[in-house]
Amino acid sequence: MFDQFYQQSSEQLKLAFLEEVFRKYPELKEEFLGFYLKPSGKTLKMTVRDPDDFIMASADLIRADLESMNINEPDWQEYTPPHNGYIPEYEAMEHMAEGEISRIIGIHVAEVERYCTEKQVDLAFLYMFSLHQACTKAELDDEYETLPDPVSSMLNQLDQHLQDCVPLFSVLHAADDQLFTIASVLIDQHQKSPSDDHELLPFFESYLYFLIHSGAEANILLDVLEQKEAIDALPWLVSELHRKAGGLKAWEKTALIFFKKNRQVASALLDHYKTANKQEFVRIAKTLWSEGLFQEEFASRYFDVLEPSDDPNLYKQVTIRLNERKFSENYYRVLQELMGMEERMRYIEKFHWDRPAYVLALCMDGKYTQAINYARQHADRWNIVAIMTPCIQSDPKAALSLLDQKIQELLIDERGRNFYERIAQLLKIAASTPGIQQEAADLATKIYSIYSRLTALRAELRSAGLINM
Repeated sequence: MFDQFYQQSSEQLKLAFLEEVFRKYPELKEEFLGFYLKPSGKTLKMTVRDPDDFIMASADLIRADLESMNINEPDWQEYTPPHNGYIPEYEAMEHMAEGEISRIIGIHVAEVERYCTEKQVDLAFLYMFSLHQACTKAELDDEYETLPDPVSSMLNQLDQHLQDCVPLFSVLHAADDQLFTIASVLIDQHQKSPSDDHELLPFFESYLYFLIHSGAEANILLDVLEQKEAIDALPWLVSELHRKAGGLKAWEKTALIFFKKNRQVASALLDHYKTANKQEFVRIAKTLWSEGLFQEEFASRYFDVLEPSDDPNLYKQVTIRLNERKFSENYYRVLQELMGMEERMRYIEKFHWDRPAYVLALCMDGKYTQAINYARQHADRWNIVAIMTPCIQSDPKAALSLLDQKIQELLIDERGRNFYERIAQLLKIAASTPGIQQEAADLATKIYSIYSRLTALRAELRSAGLINM
């Protein structure tokens, strides 16, 4: 009976019923959206009869071109240096080899552009897959190992050329069957190839994304990835496809699944929570840090966004990492709040290899005598400014006395305009430090008089405004 009444009902009546159902059961709206967007029983339609043959034949052609390069006997008359000044021969040869790779790949990428202009988007991408295959399989005749990593050099050049095609991909509207073909063949090629450092899928992840302009297209690609069990292989692309298909909430849900697997996904999720949900930012940051993920990449971001009160232990670990990367007063002040004196003294022992940092930390912790004694042993012509400046600012009189001693000690053997400039710089710092201004001026005059034969030193003292004669 239902079928009879349903067939006889008007479209308006069916629509009214559907709206009533959606009102009573709002969860069905998502099911309807999925039904609307999901491609129904698509079969693989191709511009060429056999994509694998097309890729293999094209790759053989490109590979032959790459292997024909004469890397061992470069044409020096045609060489244009990348910059002025001296260039070692090995660097020049590497530059020429990369230029020749770029030229050959550029010729073939022009074929990709031609397919795009002819609206044969599937062929454009199949040819791109051929280029990748050729770059990973070409065996260059490189007798002198001019290229440290030939495959990486070729793929880098390919990526640079394909980046120029991005504006084309961004305005192309691939037909559903073309998009289905591209995704299916790409995944099939990936699954056939051996796993290595030059995997096909990650290389083309962003280029696939540029083809997607709507939720319907995103769902076609997601459907292929799911059918071929390739979802986990492309975490960034999958999360962005969910954003296209289902909006911010769908992206967030997917990003929370993949953020530990992909730096880009983790970065986007942190950026989102930085303003949307500070508590979640802290949770994600703590999870990533505790598992040792992306620490170098995100440490500065954690330091800038978090407060010590958000998670004191995490903030301390982040600050320690940043401070060990490059010691700074800013970081060490934070650690002074998060560490006791005994812990700090143990911590700064790590900086014995970084003498200026060690002295600065001692001075910041009020260990002036220890800092002066250390500077007495370790200040030399190269680090004297970095070591003596915090000493002058922390214990001016003791530091000025040591500076007088170190200048005379070093001038026995050391010469050079750069060294003289450092002496003048320190004396100028001392001359502007309260409590020792006159003594610093007297020391500058003494140095000027004693070393009258060192005309360059005297010139630096005059240039710094320490001597008026």
